[in-house]
Amino acid sequence: MNVDNITQERFLEAKKRIVKKYPGARTIMDPDGKYFVATKDGRDICNLQVSRAMNNHTFDQTEDSSTDGELYRFNKMLDQVCEIPHSSSVKAAWMTTEVAIKSYHVVERNTNKFSDEKVTRKMAKDFD
Repeated sequence: MNVDNITQERFLEAKKRIVKKYPGARTIMDPDGKYFVATKDGRDICNLQVSRAMNNHTFDQTEDSSTDGELYRFNKMLDQVCEIPHSSSVKAAWMTTEVAIKSYHVVERNTNKFSDEKVTRKMAKDFD
């Protein structure tokens, strides 16, 4: 993300919005020297979807389940979640996080609006 033309006021406004939604949010540097904004417990805000997907995945613990099949299912589930790369500057990390939060909100809102259940009800209503 090119942040050369972002003013200090705009940056502080974005940071204020993020801290309001995630109190204690702070900038962290990863081992590659890139920056990301994390919650107070250190979880990457831009990639919370990845950790939520991992936490919600249930592995089949039965004797007849194959390990390869489980890993395939797990990888397939992770492939459906996009990962946002870390930024080269602190300013870019905060601006990217603001965009990510807005994007997740829009996707969640529209997913709820157009759920399979609602579409099916609407179609059934149209056929009556």
